Parts: sequence; structure tokens; C-alpha cells
Amino acid sequence: MHGWAVSTPQDPGCLIFSHGVSRLGTLPTRRARKIHLATQVPDTEPGYRPTRGDPRLQVAHLADQSLGTVQVACVRPRLNDDLQHPVFPRSRALRDSMRPIRTRWHARCSPAPRQNTPGILPVVEFTGHGGSRLMHTKAPGLGEFLITKGVIDQDQLAAALVEQKRSHERLGEILQNRGLITEWDLLDALGNQLGHRLFDTALDEVTRQALELVPFESARRYDLLPVCVDEHNLVVAMKDPLDVEALDHLQHVASRVDRELSILLAPSGALAQAREYHYGRLQGDRDVNQLIESVIDEIGGGRDIEIELEGDGSSAQDAGVVNLVDQIIGKAIQERATDIHVEPQEHSLVIRYRVDGILYDALTPPRAVYAGAVSRLKIMANMDIAERRTTQDGRFTFKREGREVDMRVSAIPTVHGEKIVMRLLDKTNFNYSLTDLGLAEQDIASVRQAIHRPHGMILLSGPTGSGKTTTLYAAMKELDSLSLNITTIEDPVEYQIGRINQVQVNKRKQVTFANALRAFLRQDPDVIMVGEIRDQETAEIAIRAALTGHMVFSTIHANDAPSTATRLVSMGAEPFMAASALSLVAAQRLVRRNCPRCLEEYEPAKETLMALGEDADDFGVLPDKFVRGAGCAACRGRGYVGRVAVIEKMEMTPALRDLVAQKRPAGVMKQQAVSEGMLTLQQAGLKKVRDGVTTLEEVLRVCISD
Repeated sequence: MHGWAVSTPQDPGCLIFSHGVSRLGTLPTRRARKIHLATQVPDTEPGYRPTRGDPRLQVAHLADQSLGTVQVACVRPRLNDDLQHPVFPRSRALRDSMRPIRTRWHARCSPAPRQNTPGILPVVEFTGHGGSRLMHTKAPGLGEFLITKGVIDQDQLAAALVEQKRSHERLGEILQNRGLITEWDLLDALGNQLGHRLFDTALDEVTRQALELVPFESARRYDLLPVCVDEHNLVVAMKDPLDVEALDHLQHVASRVDRELSILLAPSGALAQAREYHYGRLQGDRDVNQLIESVIDEIGGGRDIEIELEGDGSSAQDAGVVNLVDQIIGKAIQERATDIHVEPQEHSLVIRYRVDGILYDALTPPRAVYAGAVSRLKIMANMDIAERRTTQDGRFTFKREGREVDMRVSAIPTVHGEKIVMRLLDKTNFNYSLTDLGLAEQDIASVRQAIHRPHGMILLSGPTGSGKTTTLYAAMKELDSLSLNITTIEDPVEYQIGRINQVQVNKRKQVTFANALRAFLRQDPDVIMVGEIRDQETAEIAIRAALTGHMVFSTIHANDAPSTATRLVSMGAEPFMAASALSLVAAQRLVRRNCPRCLEEYEPAKETLMALGEDADDFGVLPDKFVRGAGCAACRGRGYVGRVAVIEKMEMTPALRDLVAQKRPAGVMKQQAVSEGMLTLQQAGLKKVRDGVTTLEEVLRVCISD
């Protein structure tokens, strides 16, 4: 048999599959009189239409006598072939009758479009029982689809088709080997033919429930990723939606939870990366809980664990505590935590992670593991394990899966024991750009204009953890490090960037900010970054460098942009020199970003709107509809994922330079800057609210207006 066949008027209740289908029995439906399988259809069968002699297309046909209509469901065409789309049943009753077929054969059934759409195969219609009429509209083939999308042109397609005739390779493989299309382009075309969309890592929420349905080994074997389980479907991302073995396995899994199967498409590389992350995260949660239970079992749950100061540390208890601490740190890295808090309580232990600026409880193990865990951390940080009545500081490097994370450790005595706080600094190469930070286009333009000047000073202010250093790193990456000598002095070096000379503050060796700055000026610098200006000496040297032909980046602690300039003067710098050196002054905050997977509209409380003060009316940027994250598995119910920068930038104009030189108050400077177009922190934050990036409550929490 070749091609495909339709049921005939002689048997309008017949369901016919093309060859290649096996292991099917009788399938009952709600409205059809009978449905059975025909494994062989002779070429002379009435209603038979060949499809270019291609036996690879499998098509199901359902004749509903009561509706007088035959619907066609296209199943499992191969990648790169010029095939038809699934048919979309026109009636609800017929759609219901096709449900068993869709479940077994993964055909995609949806309401029909109002008009013929490119890529939709029309139905086969019966007129009573006297005859049949086949309405056939070919879906766009791979080449046609890629041309329509602007990925390739007609000449490139023609050349690939010539090669296909010679080599008999698939058209998609030829185009991909020539570098004309990506794997995503190929899958997009397949999705267009089959009615599957692409897997979106930003929008498709991978849930624990779905991961637990499909073991990791099965997911790796079939090259897929379970995504989620909703009210009706088990959603799975896979590279090859035509893999019969994988589909049979998934259908069995879906039937266990009374769901239908829904397929998303993704390249193998993206699936492998997502698989390692999500299954690793799932296993990490299990490992931590199992370790806690095993450690408690080893000691009988009645006393604290102590790590021996001598010996090889190979005892069962010691090994359990070591693994537990490693899992706690590893889980924090996976959660993108910036800090880990180990807090002893009277009868328990609380482990908290700071994620996106907010602390939350990660683990609450029994008190019995406290002493051993703290001892292990102090050993790793090279701290005095016997001293528990005074503050201590230390550091160590934690390595996990090729990543190195610098851990800064602080210990303080509390009434229930020592509290440990660890700051995590990822030493992986920095790969953020100004755009990645979420800055507005006009802010990016101002920063780029300032950093490409031959000399001057860019000063950024904000509290600890507001992303100041990250923004300066992103600005430095905009510069051509191959033609410039860029040097930094930092405490600590948070990110390592290629072709930039980074120096770590070391007070014991007299490597301070001021001493390093003096040395830099003898090193033929073009750009200098000072991690923080903390005293008069550092401020004066930085200003002198900016006035002698160098570009200087630095940070300072101040509440807003105008206060940043006055703070520099209050440290003892000469006002007229500071005014001449400054090019751009900015204050920065980080606001949490709405989770894109669970956005919902909401109405802020009246008290929240009233707290805006004059900004809401004067600036006029409040949206008609407010959105927030409702909370889902992807954001762990918080409604936020990640953070974006909000900047109050003050470009130094002649009028503002005069005010700095005259030592005028920050309030006067702010009035002048606003009159020249500066947006305050709160106003800049409200623009993020208008764009749906964050919430009104988050802006009011972070961007306080005087």
C-alpha cells in the first residue's frame, strides 16, 4: 500500500489506517456506528488517493454516520517531509468521538478554523451515502515554510534541492549542514506541520509533579523532558515527536494519571541542559532530606554531632555531616542564592537562603545536626573551631560541576549558639551586558555615551547588594579591552573578566584602594575601576586620575544621585575638582521581576496607591491594569523570578557642576536635575510597573522617595 486511503460510502463507519500501524483492536466511539482496523487497502479501493507514492504518512479517517461527515487526523509524518497538518474536527460531537483515537495515536484535534488556513488539511466530506469528495489542500513544505519565515531564500532552497536529489539526504539536514538554518528553525517547521509549538524555557514551567512521573533514565533514553501536568494534559518536550517507542511510553505514563499527551518541541542540546538542571534540582532536594535522616539515624537522634579535630574524618558521622554541608551549599547555588544563613534555635536549626534580595527558609533540620554542621563550616573557612564566644571571619572556595564559588564566612555568638552567614560570590566568567540588567534604553544610551569619553568619572551609589559592581562590570565589557588598558582594584573581586587586570585588596600586604590607585597611575592605564570610595585619600586620587586623562569607574554609599555628588565633597574632596571630574552620577536599586509564567491582573490596595504621593499624578505612568506573579512552581510560589536594575541617573550639565562647586545641598541639586529631565528612583521604578516588569509594592519597598 502506498499513500493513504479514505473510508468509502459503502462503509461510512469504517476507520482505515495506512500501513505501518499495528497492535490496534476495535476502538469504540460515542457517535460512530462502528470502527475497525483495515491493515491493507488495495490501490483500487474507492476513494483512495496516493500521496506521491510515499508510504510514511499514517492517516486516520473517522466516518460519523449521524453527522454525514468524515474527519481526517494526520499522525506521525516524518521530519523534513512535505506533509499535511492534522485535521481539526468541525463539530464538538465528532471531536468527542475522536478522543480515543487522539489518545492512542497522539493526533492533535482542535476546533477547526473559520476559513482555510495554510497548513490545515480540510476534511473529507460525504454527501449522504452516494459518493465521496476529497478536498485536499497541501500544507506548506519545509522549504516553503522557511522562505515564508525569511530564514532562507529561493536560490538557497533550489541549491539544497539539487543536492538532495544527488545525495538522497533529508532537506532539513542539508540546510542545517550548510549553516542556513538552526535546529530551532527545523523544529519550528516541524511544529508548523504537526501543530506543536516550541518549548520555551522562560514560559514553560517545569514542575516536580511531571518530573516524578518520568524517571531520569527514561527521559534521557528518549531525549525528552516532562514539563507539567495540568487539568487535561501531560505536557512533554521532546526532539522527535515521531518516535513511536517514546510516544508509546509517554502514552502509558499519561494514562496512569488520566491525562492526554501534549507535545512541545526542543533541540536535543536544550533538552539535555534542562534535564540535568531540573532532575538535578529534584534529586538535590531528595538527597538533603535523606542525608539529614541518615545522620540522625547514625547518632540515634539524641545528641549533637561533633566532628573530630584529629583523624582522617572518615567516620560515618563525619562523612554524613560533610555531605550534608555540601548539599546545603550546592542547593543554595542551584537556587541562585547570594547568602546562606545558618541560625540555631532553641530546639531546631533554620537554614535560610537570600534569593533576589529576600530571605526565605530553605531547610529546618533537627538541632542534633547543628554542632557538626557549624564545625564543618568553620574548618572549611580556616576558623578557630574551639572559639565560640567571639566573632570570626573566614573564607573558602566551593567547587561544584566545574564552577568555583568564593564563600565569605562570618560567625557571631548568639544565645542559642553561633550563627553562620556565608556570602556566595560566583567566580565564573562574567557574561552580563547592560541590556541583560534590565536598564531602560535611554539609560543604556547615557551610560554608553559616558564610558566612551576619553576621561571623567562615573560614580554609582546604592546600598550593599544593589548591583552597583555588576553594572560597572557590564559597562566595562562595552569597552574594547584589546585596545585599552583596563585595571580594577576590588574588595573582593566578584567576577573574573578576560583581558581586564583585576587586583584584590589585601590590607596585610598594604594593597589598599589608595595604594593600588597610586600604582595604577604608573601602569599606563586607560580605564580604572575602584570598587568603592571609602575615604578622603581614595576620593582625591580617583578625582586626580579622572582629571588627568583617565576614565574612572567607582561606587559610593549614598541614597540618591544628587546625594552621591555631595557625599564625594563631604569626604574632603575639593568641590571644584569634584565638579570638573564627574561625568555621570547614578543611584541604583534592584527590584524583583514578575514571574512570566504566572502573571495575573490585580488591583493594588488604596493605601499602596496613596503611598506614591506626587509621583503618580505628576509623572502619569501608572498603567490601566496592574500585573503580578500569582505564584507557581517555577517561582516557588513567590511571584517573582530574578531582579532588574532601576536607575536614577544625573548627567552632569554646566548648571549641576556649578551647584557641586558651590557645595549646594542635595535637595537644590535634585530640583535642578529634575527640571532638566532626570527621573527619580521611584519614577523610574513606576515605568517598570507600567511595562509589567515588576509590581507597585516592590517599587515602594525598594525605591523610597524623600
